[in-house]
Amino acid sequence: MNQAQIRSIYSLVIWGTVALVICGVFFLWGGPESFAGDSLRILIAALGFGFGYLGYILMLKITRKKSSATAMLQDESDYEIARRANGIALMSVLVFIFILSMILFTVFQDLGVLPVGWMWFFAYFTSCFGYIVHAVTTLFLYKEMSGND
Repeated sequence: MNQAQIRSIYSLVIWGTVALVICGVFFLWGGPESFAGDSLRILIAALGFGFGYLGYILMLKITRKKSSATAMLQDESDYEIARRANGIALMSVLVFIFILSMILFTVFQDLGVLPVGWMWFFAYFTSCFGYIVHAVTTLFLYKEMSGND
């Protein structure tokens, strides 16, 4: 496994855990209507998000290449996989935001009011979703381009 694959696995674990914490705190503990008024839930979600970024930064530091003598060279396929994974992650986040926005619009259109808790969900979950899609896409593309089944 190369550095990108190892980092993708760690990213998937880190951001998958953060996404589960955020979804649990958001949906299983009162829902979007009461989220913005509950400082404990906001704190738990923020701590989960903060630990996600700390874990991610620590993972990047731990998995960096130590010296040029042991470093594997990257070739064109590594750059192509990174480029495609970035593009797919970006498009996935955009589609996710669009679809969720349209669903929320349809559900709350007659009320004329959207619970502000949904904005918290957008803010936290969009980052997690982007990292998760990037990690899954990177692992998938390496598997597809390696020719191993």
